[in-house]
Amino acid sequence: MNMKLSRQKPTTSQAGFTLLELMIVCAILAVVLGAVFEGINTVIQRSQSEQVKVDLTQSGREFIDEFERDLHQAGYPSCKMVATTGAAANCPADGTQPLVATNSAVAVGLVHVDNTLVVFEGDVDGNGTVDSVEYKLVDSNGNNPPLNCPCTLQRNQIPKVGGTNPWGQGPRTFYQELQNVVNSGQPAGTNAYGGGAPISGSTSWGATNTAYYAAVSTFKDYPVFQAYDQSGNVIAMPADLLAGNTQILTCGLANTGCIKSIRLTVNLLANATTGTDLKTGVRPVTTLVGTARLVNNN
Repeated sequence: MNMKLSRQKPTTSQAGFTLLELMIVCAILAVVLGAVFEGINTVIQRSQSEQVKVDLTQSGREFIDEFERDLHQAGYPSCKMVATTGAAANCPADGTQPLVATNSAVAVGLVHVDNTLVVFEGDVDGNGTVDSVEYKLVDSNGNNPPLNCPCTLQRNQIPKVGGTNPWGQGPRTFYQELQNVVNSGQPAGTNAYGGGAPISGSTSWGATNTAYYAAVSTFKDYPVFQAYDQSGNVIAMPADLLAGNTQILTCGLANTGCIKSIRLTVNLLANATTGTDLKTGVRPVTTLVGTARLVNNN
């Protein structure tokens, strides 16, 4: 019997990548993926920065809208609308007419105005009750005028107490506020701006916030409040009923140098912890302006 032995045929070699080629491919993939992730990271950081600006704008806008609504009601109801003894003859209701000025049913309008503090009376809620409203810029220690910023712009509203002078209403508890305000200028006379408090803290690279963020003087030195007459001219402040500035605060038919509008300007700096731009290390800033015309101060 013949037996045939089968021989296994050698397998053919298969082509593949060399180690060097694999290393090159991995290096290229690493570069591409690195660029992709860097782009994604930049987009996320930019998105966070823009969201901070949106939050700053939204909170600031709501506060300014509240200020404008309040000022539109300053001086309402006036003494001419309320039946008080001698009211018709003794208008306007100011510090020179205590019988009218201390009546809880009469709103005297503007009581005090300066670059960091505004006090006025009016039925701001439309509920028939005259309120004493105060807007005040304070630093972290509650000082007004502030000694350093970022500062807080506070709002307070209390029912007017009869028998008490308009400038003596209180005590007050502030329950509305706008934080991280960095402009606190108190210009002399009718100058546009000047003398703002320094901005505390430093940037992530060691420069002082005053030196970096206040490179433009108006960012730090522009006043929060400014008053204008009916022709748009800036009125020198402060003005106070207690100091006898009735002709400035309470307009008469023959008086053209009285306050007819007040502008609120806030330069906001993002929070140092949660608002810093992760890409640049800079805190976003935004500026908001609102102007309220007084319609009841005559």
